[in-house]
Amino acid sequence: MDNRHSEHVPNTECDTPLLAHAYQLGPWQICPKTNRIKNESHTCVLDNKSMQLLLLLIKHAGQTVDKASIFEQVWAGKVVSADILSVTMSKIRKALNDDARNPKFIKTIPNEGYVLIAPVDVIAQSNEKTAQFGYIKYGAMCVLLLIIIVVWLGRLTSDSASAAQVNVNSIAVLPFEDLSPMQDSRYFATGLSDGIIHQLAQIKSLKVISRDSSFAYQSSDNATEVGKALQVDAVLTGNIQKMAEQIRVQVRVIDTQTGQLLWSKIFDENSKNSFKLQDEVSAHLLGVVYPDSISSKPIIKSLDAQAYEWYLMGQYHWRQRSPDALQQAVSYFQHSLELEPDYVDAHIGLAVSYALSHTYGSMPELKAIEAAMPHITHALQLAPDSAMGQAAYGMILSDKAKATGDFALYRQAEAALVRALEIENSAMTHLWYATLLARLGKQQEAVAHLEQAIVLNPLSASLKRELSFLLTAMNKSDSAQRMYQHALLQQTDAKTRWLDFAKVHRHSKDSILAMLAWQQQTPELFESCSSIEVCEQQVLAYLSVGATQAAQVLLNKMQPLHGHFRHSLTLFELGSQQQDAQILALIHARVFKLPYNAQARFELAHAQFRAAQFKAAKNTLLQLYPQWQNQRLGESFSVTADNYQAVTLYAATLKQLHDVESAERLLHAVKTFILQGDALDRAQAQLVLAQVHAQIGHTSQALAYLNTALKLGWMDSFNQQWWTLERDHLLAPLHNDAQFSDLLKQHIKNKALLRIAIEQEN
Repeated sequence: MDNRHSEHVPNTECDTPLLAHAYQLGPWQICPKTNRIKNESHTCVLDNKSMQLLLLLIKHAGQTVDKASIFEQVWAGKVVSADILSVTMSKIRKALNDDARNPKFIKTIPNEGYVLIAPVDVIAQSNEKTAQFGYIKYGAMCVLLLIIIVVWLGRLTSDSASAAQVNVNSIAVLPFEDLSPMQDSRYFATGLSDGIIHQLAQIKSLKVISRDSSFAYQSSDNATEVGKALQVDAVLTGNIQKMAEQIRVQVRVIDTQTGQLLWSKIFDENSKNSFKLQDEVSAHLLGVVYPDSISSKPIIKSLDAQAYEWYLMGQYHWRQRSPDALQQAVSYFQHSLELEPDYVDAHIGLAVSYALSHTYGSMPELKAIEAAMPHITHALQLAPDSAMGQAAYGMILSDKAKATGDFALYRQAEAALVRALEIENSAMTHLWYATLLARLGKQQEAVAHLEQAIVLNPLSASLKRELSFLLTAMNKSDSAQRMYQHALLQQTDAKTRWLDFAKVHRHSKDSILAMLAWQQQTPELFESCSSIEVCEQQVLAYLSVGATQAAQVLLNKMQPLHGHFRHSLTLFELGSQQQDAQILALIHARVFKLPYNAQARFELAHAQFRAAQFKAAKNTLLQLYPQWQNQRLGESFSVTADNYQAVTLYAATLKQLHDVESAERLLHAVKTFILQGDALDRAQAQLVLAQVHAQIGHTSQALAYLNTALKLGWMDSFNQQWWTLERDHLLAPLHNDAQFSDLLKQHIKNKALLRIAIEQEN
């Protein structure tokens, strides 16, 4: 959880008789002793460092306070990065509702520091009588608070005794609530929730929902609602309260069917031992849910509090998976390790951040792996039974195997991932293992692991997107599109929506215009193409409509190019030159590198057909669908939403091999299937109907279906093919027809209008 923003709390008065000076800053009253600032409608709470920085600016109101002075006085000589000052200032501005670009309170002096530009006054102390009344009121409140605590403790003790063991098969751990007066323990609350999830996930018979799904219910107090949404028997809730040098943690387990409290307990510890407390709570819960367990996680006896906070900030950022966020994550983990050089989790986090900087950033693949490897190996030397460490090691080795072609590394990677799952049943580990299995050609096993990851993290849109990408590689385009629709339902505002859409869907006029708008709305993603993957899909969309200038602008910013993207660009260039033989050789080489990728083999079958190698095309399709070898042609032939395009190509191939009767039976089977309306992509289905009728010889029907497909938005999609409509090999019987020429001219005109719109904006 990110605590960079102050949190609104109920409005309270600034009890100046009991405190040091309070200040009036514009409409805001500043109460240093309680770290509160308030106006007529809101009260906000700042953390200690943010309040210290604000007071420093107040003390020097109207004067520039340089950064060196700020670090010296606020952080007292501690070695911290410039990032922490920016984060702290953002907290203050958020609390004051100030805008850095148009400041009313604090102005940034570039390369120097900050200056408080708003008028500030000291709030006068109240008279002695008022002060005495304040003391009396304060004393009465303390007595009342003591009574409440006694009653509360008695109730909790009774609750705690209600059960020594909790018998559940599934559980969701909600994020702990920070009840500390200063609201300065939210990172610890997040870490405690994470620790409990990881500890409980070691129980093989227990389904533990991943944090991404359970944390979505942070503000929910309805256990039944959470249980129904996440399909769990119980929810675990808790809160922490830091008072002076003591920290108290309350934990409760609630039945989601009845709402009944199953178990509760209070843990107390000195705040300096908060990390020991985290392990104590986690281990105790493990014993309550699974009494026979023996935790393999070592007790953390001491850990620098600032190092832990840096670690949690790094964790927050790497999960965002954007170039800027990953850079920040690397910085935070490095700062953590400067204070705690043997901090295992920080080494793991740094390794993961480096590894992801290739896929989601611009770091070259092998360079990212080389940067990650020393940290993950050191982490495993320190903690060989770390589930996250083993999982990350497997993920990095899998990437290295793919990059270098060293298949022996896959065996090591698989051993590490299997070991990780033996220790902890984690959605992240299932995801990384699925990626490895897909690379090894074990795609059905990969699907099974992704499905298990979704069981553990049911609200994760990213997992559903990953499954849709895997289904696309398996040449199951319809299933991929349907899975992607499920992902969109859970994350309608996904920043990378159009990037992901391009991977599993065909382009259309609407989708290309949406991608253009996305580029205009988020120029920072495209100014330097820091994420190569983002710019790749944008280039393919622009090339689909002939916007070569706009595509070249992005290409000039993209280094290095990923291998699969270079493959696509070469195909388009050869396709425009009608070099079908060279295209076939290029795709042959790619299939050799990706022998288990069904989508690549389907691409090969198209290339073989276009090169008039019909026997080879037939054999390639039978390798993809071996069940066709013994399947009766015609009505009993199984046509599905995932294979109807492949069946159409197979039928056209049989026709070229002079098996006309079998070809026509298959084509009629495809036609019957499409007319039932089971295919999700209606425009593509109508185009295939045009191809079917063209192959049968029904010219007028073929042209009618082609016209419908174009009206529905069908468009050449260079993310899925390298040929254009005018060179579509399955529509070859129509190429000399005048009406086909008219439809083609209109299609080219529509693409030209899109091209003009794109290049005017670039």
